[in-house]
Amino acid sequence: MPRHSFRQGRRESASSNDLIFGLNPVLEALRVAPDTLEKMYVARGVQAADRLVAQARALGVVVEMTERDVLDRMTAGGHHQGAAVRTKPFCFVAIEDLLRRAPALLVALDGITDPQNLGAIVRSAEVLGAGGVVLPKDRNAGVTPAVVRASSGAAVHLPVAQVVNLVRALDLIKQAGYWIVGLDAAGWSRFQDLPRFERAVIVIGGEGKGMRPLVARACDFTVAIPVRGRVSSLNAAAAAAIALHELASRLPSKATEPG
Repeated sequence: MPRHSFRQGRRESASSNDLIFGLNPVLEALRVAPDTLEKMYVARGVQAADRLVAQARALGVVVEMTERDVLDRMTAGGHHQGAAVRTKPFCFVAIEDLLRRAPALLVALDGITDPQNLGAIVRSAEVLGAGGVVLPKDRNAGVTPAVVRASSGAAVHLPVAQVVNLVRALDLIKQAGYWIVGLDAAGWSRFQDLPRFERAVIVIGGEGKGMRPLVARACDFTVAIPVRGRVSSLNAAAAAAIALHELASRLPSKATEPG
């Protein structure tokens, strides 16, 4: 069963931060993650209005017909094309609850500020069998509509824990029996050199700076991905996908199979 990570919540008005707008983005949101949508706004007279309204109502999304100037104000002048949807507030899981589920593979993020990268990492984590994502409250992108879209809806199904202090969270994870593996261009290990793990967490740092020193020191291993081309490094999302695949191979064969 999907683990929907959005909670119901009534709000008097929508801000541009929790709105997805534009015909194609709205249609994509309906396709990928309708459970994350709270309300759709459609301007009267829009050519695609009947299609949008019918699709939204079929999926159980409340629809409100409105005027274009109202959408102009709601989207702060954005190119809404007469359609917008308001998302439900994202509901994080507590780190203790995540560890209580004891997934074999976790992902921890340190300084992933680009929503597209965050969404792509969450998607890779879900596809490759990780049981959850841990991200810091500060210096990291939050789980926004852009992240949900970039994750192709994976953010709706994968538990995400938000923590105040990532180093303390990693210590808690280690106490729960996990090995901490950090991805670092200057890492002294290769994936094939790692031992077999019962449980592990891969730590992915941000573009350019990578993991912060205190976070790197909390790792049991730091691993580098060999680079053979002229470009010196992979972006964080591509590196995370490779690391997740490699680390999953160090776990028991059934550990990362969907439950």
